[in-house]
Amino acid sequence: MSDLQLMPQSLEAEEAVLGIIMNDNATLEECKKYITNSRMFYNETNARIYQKIAELQKKESEINPITIMASLTEKDKKKYDINAYFLTGLLETGMNHQMKDYAKIVAEKSLKRKLIKSTMKIQDNAFKDNKEFNALVDDVNKVSSEFQSITTGQEFDLEDLISETEDSIYESVNLVKYGFDSLNNMAGGMTRGEITVIGGRPGHGKTTLVVNLCYNLLQQGLKVMMINREMNNKEMMKKLLVLSHKELYYSNIRMGGRNMDEKTINHLNVAMKNFKQYKDQLFMFDKLFTLTDSNAVISKYKPDIILDDYIQLIRVKSQNEGRRFEIEEIMRSYKETAKRYNCIPILVSQLNRNIEARIDKVPKMSDLSEGGSIEQVAENILFVYYEYKDKYSDSELGPEQNQIVAAKVRYGTGGMITMGFNGNKCQFHENMIVRHNKTEVIIPEAFPVEKTGERLFDILND
Repeated sequence: MSDLQLMPQSLEAEEAVLGIIMNDNATLEECKKYITNSRMFYNETNARIYQKIAELQKKESEINPITIMASLTEKDKKKYDINAYFLTGLLETGMNHQMKDYAKIVAEKSLKRKLIKSTMKIQDNAFKDNKEFNALVDDVNKVSSEFQSITTGQEFDLEDLISETEDSIYESVNLVKYGFDSLNNMAGGMTRGEITVIGGRPGHGKTTLVVNLCYNLLQQGLKVMMINREMNNKEMMKKLLVLSHKELYYSNIRMGGRNMDEKTINHLNVAMKNFKQYKDQLFMFDKLFTLTDSNAVISKYKPDIILDDYIQLIRVKSQNEGRRFEIEEIMRSYKETAKRYNCIPILVSQLNRNIEARIDKVPKMSDLSEGGSIEQVAENILFVYYEYKDKYSDSELGPEQNQIVAAKVRYGTGGMITMGFNGNKCQFHENMIVRHNKTEVIIPEAFPVEKTGERLFDILND
């Protein structure tokens, strides 16, 4: 291991554990299932605080910044740089229901450090001439046996399982809605820890659907990460702003500058002013080229939702041969991410060219590009099909109607629904009335229109 290579650690998880305990002392018992002693903390300051928390619990004392400060000696405060301001800041980290996840991270990092130290010792002894081979083998077997007997909180607890199941039944803690009633009824919503895939041909509305889902999920208070591989952040933000304001159209702001009249600029300013409310919920990246890059930012921000707009563009650093194996690795990695961070990856996939040779061009799972592993791993697979683009005047649907196909769903009924569609408004919607084969579209109002002199976001002016 390089001297510059850091030992496995997660300062964020350690601080989250301490903050959650101070907010809710009852969570300490859950924490102790995974973190058995203060030495499992990598950071010395955090380890000392946890030690004091354990002491306060034994005394049946309240655990909060005040009692912890009172239990510390002046030497401790100076040595570990602990003060009331630092302890109070910890209260803002973590959420009570995530204690298990954070505690498991701390425990797993600790075990990895222990494993590294044990194997390094064996390696050092192997270089010594006076160390017999059989003795080295014994050391290896000893370490192997030791770690086989260690768990990181994966042990089965029936009471915990029953409690978690009860929560999921009565509170739907893991269920996330798409934001459209008809789509929710057909596809059944999304569940944390599971993958949803959206497929479709170019120009059939995949990006528009992703933009709508992003906006709907933000309105539900969820933390959303958008990984834009096909489109840059600025263009994606323009689409979100257009969707959020009833008077904005993508064609009016796409080119920007002199192409916008005063009225459009005023509407855009209002949209941007209102969209700032999501500044702590929305994270956008457009320069994540490899799977490693994506995993790094996901690990840092820990979003509720991951929207990846083109999985076929992800580069995989592996020795596997062929794109099929790379897609398998991508899907496997995203599945692990979903489980680890209790989040929902929504992945956009292109279709193969076989569909172009068919008369019936309604997408199906066999049309997914390198789709074998996608079909196997994803719990939900949705397709967007814009019939009017294929058939024009021969289409039974008008230009402002689009279809979503639920080819595979874990909890819904499956099937196909028709929704209102306006590409220039970047909008799917359900406010649609069909009369005598003529579609009347009613666009719902998102934000009120008002005049403002605020400057445009820098993201649009670059």
